[in-house]
Amino acid sequence: MRISPKILLSIAFALAATQAFAHAQLEKATPPVGGTVSPPSEIRLEFSEGVELRFTKVTLSGPGGAAAPLGAARTESGNQAVLIVPISKPLSAGVYTVRWQAVSVDTHHTQGTFEFTVKP
Repeated sequence: MRISPKILLSIAFALAATQAFAHAQLEKATPPVGGTVSPPSEIRLEFSEGVELRFTKVTLSGPGGAAAPLGAARTESGNQAVLIVPISKPLSAGVYTVRWQAVSVDTHHTQGTFEFTVKP
């Protein structure tokens, strides 16, 4: 079976367009998604592409839904795909929920939620 060059070219353009319209997806989180950790001092979110800091938001809620105080978010020096959010006060034991909303450098909006547990 022969595939015409036009079909191959069309497939190549379709794949390239899919990558061009990608959004900033969460690839890794510290504390890890679903993990159990000692009280962390920061939340570190690593995205598939750079994020616009001024349009990106992270909240943290603890046991009972109370908001945990966070410091000012920043991106890692030289890497806009890594968002670092300091935790202002030590966290007590329990389950915490991170909610994030990110706007990538290409202006696409993504959001998500995950939990981690602080061990006693």
